[in-house]
Amino acid sequence: MEGILYFLVCAVLVNSCICAATTGRENRPKPHEDISLSEKEHEEDGEHNSEYDHEAFLGGMKDEYDDLPPGEAVKRLRVLVKKVDSDKDGFVTEEELTKWVRDVFNKRLLEGVQEDLSSKDMDSDGKLTWDEYVKATYGPEEMGDDADEESKKLLKTDKRRFDTADKDKDGALVKEEFVHFMHPESSPEMADIHVLETIEDTDNDKDGFISKKEFLGDFQDPNDEEAEEPEWVKEETQRFNEEYDKNHDGKLDKEEVRQWILPETDHMMALEESKHLIQSADENKDGKLSEEEIAQHHEVFVGSEATDYGRALPKHEEL
Repeated sequence: MEGILYFLVCAVLVNSCICAATTGRENRPKPHEDISLSEKEHEEDGEHNSEYDHEAFLGGMKDEYDDLPPGEAVKRLRVLVKKVDSDKDGFVTEEELTKWVRDVFNKRLLEGVQEDLSSKDMDSDGKLTWDEYVKATYGPEEMGDDADEESKKLLKTDKRRFDTADKDKDGALVKEEFVHFMHPESSPEMADIHVLETIEDTDNDKDGFISKKEFLGDFQDPNDEEAEEPEWVKEETQRFNEEYDKNHDGKLDKEEVRQWILPETDHMMALEESKHLIQSADENKDGKLSEEEIAQHHEVFVGSEATDYGRALPKHEEL
């Protein structure tokens, strides 16, 4: 799990250089923008962060359930467990739990995208035109010929992605299209543009490949060339050599970049998290969880002292 999350954080860092310097540009889409929890949230001092489990299982928000008594939390958790148990056999399997956690991730993604779309949709018609996007993200002053070169470059990249995400070619993005625009890693149709952007952002010598130096460039300290190489740089170098550079020619071509940036990240994270939750609560070691096992280990799912992350728990009227 640590390796997966490490990759995700590194992927975000690789492309942080494309974030614009002027106000408003921070909301433009990024090639490796991650939709999951950060490594810091999941790991603390090398130990598994139990609050990550609460985020994954319950949807990741604090609300009126902060001070819910454990007995009441268990009561509401039992209702939630029945929803996770899709085949209604009385047990939560790894497959059921993995699917449920993935659904939580996807719901979080869609909620965030909907808020972003609504804030940029000036005429509130449920669609985002290119002009609306540019005005909301960059500002109207960036739309003219007087825009600086960096803005023009970013606008050109965004327009290419906008047009690719605009599946029905009506000049505007509905929510489903806007999801693919903001998160091209979530759509097979956007894979080629995602790979192209990654190469353009990382390929400093413009030879069409990502060399090992370019791959590691953002992680090196240019002001301290004699500094000891951090352990995580060694690990990423090893990954480059053994996992990403399939033909061992010292650089990544388009297909190798595709395999690097487009793994089934959400599935892997959900699978690893479901494995951890089952291992934490599976008293009889049968590889699945009964309602009683989950209730007995409710602190793993809903909090050690009180329910800190309880938005997904049923409300009182739903019991």
